[in-house]
Amino acid sequence: MKTFKEYLAESKKIYSFKIKIAGELPENFEKNVKAKLDKCQLATFEKIATTPVQELPLDFPELENKEVHIYDVVCEYPITPHEITSHLTEMGMDDCCFKVRGSGEPSEVDQITSQETPSGMAKLSDSMYKEDDVKIKHKDYFGNDFNKSFLKELEKVSKERKKELGQDKGKPDVLGSAPKVKSKEGAKSPMGS
Repeated sequence: MKTFKEYLAESKKIYSFKIKIAGELPENFEKNVKAKLDKCQLATFEKIATTPVQELPLDFPELENKEVHIYDVVCEYPITPHEITSHLTEMGMDDCCFKVRGSGEPSEVDQITSQETPSGMAKLSDSMYKEDDVKIKHKDYFGNDFNKSFLKELEKVSKERKKELGQDKGKPDVLGSAPKVKSKEGAKSPMGS
């Protein structure tokens, strides 16, 4: 049987986020953020990348001609992106200049998959169309002979369908051939004649 410490070690969760800052970083940014997040048992805080200056940065459509600094943050204590956002605003950063997102958010996953480098292999592996060597009999798919055989097949299917519905016995309207009930009450109009 496992001890409590083993169960506790197995249930250890991590909370990972991406912080994106557009424009220049404030002085001592990394040091200040680490100090703020130490309360959450900060496991890692590392700069992943800095994008080149872009006319319209990806997560900042309202800003123009800015570079984006991307940081990866992993905490062992539960924390939300909103809390990290409030810590950054306490440091004096403008709300429009940074974004905090969880690493598992759909927008982050889409960005990661879109930035994967292509393997160099073509999507079409048979670039010479080698399967083109198979001889196709065009008369099986086109022309008068094909049209005649197609119409015969449709007629055959139509007969089978009529047989299933019971219309093959000379009675074209199966529902209309139901016996009609005559009653004396309905023979004369109640309004008079």
